[in-house]
Amino acid sequence: MKLSITTENKLGITDDILALLKAQQADLKKLEVEDGKVYLQTQQLDKATQGTLASQIMRVPGVKWVNQIDVLPGVATQQMLASLMQVMPDPVLGVNSKGQIAYANSAAEQRFNINLSGSKPVPMHDVFTQSGWQEKLNAAAESKLPVNIETVGGTLLLEVQAIKAAGEKPVAAMLLFRDHEKIQASSYVVQGEQIDGLKNLVYNSDSFGQTVQKAKRVAVVDAPINIVGEPGTGKTLLAHACHSLSDRGHHMFTVIDCQAMKAEPMEQLLFGRNNRPGVLDLNREGTVFFSHVEFMPDHVQQKLSRFFNQDDKNNARIMTSSAKRLGQYQESGQMNSRWVELINVLRLNVLPLRERLPDIEPLAVYFLQQMNREMGRNTILNDDALSKMKRYYWPGNVSQLRQCLYKAVMVNRSGEITATDLDLDAAVSLSTELENLSLQEAVDEFEKQFMQHWYQKYPSTRKLARQLGVSHTTVAQKIKKHNLKLN
Repeated sequence: MKLSITTENKLGITDDILALLKAQQADLKKLEVEDGKVYLQTQQLDKATQGTLASQIMRVPGVKWVNQIDVLPGVATQQMLASLMQVMPDPVLGVNSKGQIAYANSAAEQRFNINLSGSKPVPMHDVFTQSGWQEKLNAAAESKLPVNIETVGGTLLLEVQAIKAAGEKPVAAMLLFRDHEKIQASSYVVQGEQIDGLKNLVYNSDSFGQTVQKAKRVAVVDAPINIVGEPGTGKTLLAHACHSLSDRGHHMFTVIDCQAMKAEPMEQLLFGRNNRPGVLDLNREGTVFFSHVEFMPDHVQQKLSRFFNQDDKNNARIMTSSAKRLGQYQESGQMNSRWVELINVLRLNVLPLRERLPDIEPLAVYFLQQMNREMGRNTILNDDALSKMKRYYWPGNVSQLRQCLYKAVMVNRSGEITATDLDLDAAVSLSTELENLSLQEAVDEFEKQFMQHWYQKYPSTRKLARQLGVSHTTVAQKIKKHNLKLN
């Protein structure tokens, strides 16, 4: 018999219920207690005894309701987790505090030839073939980063999740093993699409086509790459694609966002601490991509320069992205000269979307098809909407284009996106005479008036950043650069 008992939060109710079970000589098999609920399972009882016991429980002070259930919630959760583990294609092991394997899913049993049905416990060292595997496990558990490890089933990538007791002392651990081939197939997923090198990049302009052709050439050269372009132009996507084409493509691609991270966490992530390895030790055979590298703190630049200038050649490949050429940051003193010399070897330039207008339509179609698949819709983009998109300035580039379409799809009910559905103002026109200005001066003047226009609508810099599809820091820098004021 299995019962669900709804109770008040009153001390002693569970003891009263257990006393009734004992009086009826009902053997308790399982018991689960949570706020306002008691779940119990006994041996099979005849209907008369079940009815009597339920009536007696209902009369216990503080009991609100009693009803029979098919399965206890905790048991149901265990069954679901067990089913999930069994269908997982990757090997999973559960290890107890004695270093013995307490659980293995089907994939682990087959991969490591494990049989837990015997009387003898299976020690962990039966799985690993390399010396020092204990240190590798500890490093993976403490850093929460995957490590390469040699097993009886081949070289695999291992992730470790420690299970801790109330006192924060580890009492068990779950070990997840993954094939490098599977990681290679799944790690190049950006916005729901698999990246196969540069094949799936969406473009129609000659300018971006030239960037792609150059990327094919530099990707296979094992040297640092700097990708230059405005925010939202797809620099991380391009870096990931270059990594996948290189000889390091089956190893990890690690992204470090220098704009989003503070100095101390960045340093700890890269170099580790308290005998825990950092990314640079764990990913020596892969690629480390420093996004917004111009925001990297100076002392981290110096430390990285020393690290990569060591005689040890077994280091990760460096890729970086920046808004401007690295030499400009070096000249202004924002970046360390030794660090710039180290990373400024190969360069890819990604033009802003406003300078590659032929890419707008294929990108819009691609994103719309993707959203239709994800949302189960069949929304289309009419000619007026597409024409409006082609006239727009796109300060947030491809990221803003995708965000604009996403908003339109979410609010649209007719199945056809029109020009009025797009949250874009008409193209901003300059009131300043441009005849005597240089190209850079004209661009700066346009940017100033454009930012002033939107700043009046979104006086919050964070809201303005979301509207334009750029970072909060970028908006703050533009406001300061042009000395913008609210009217």
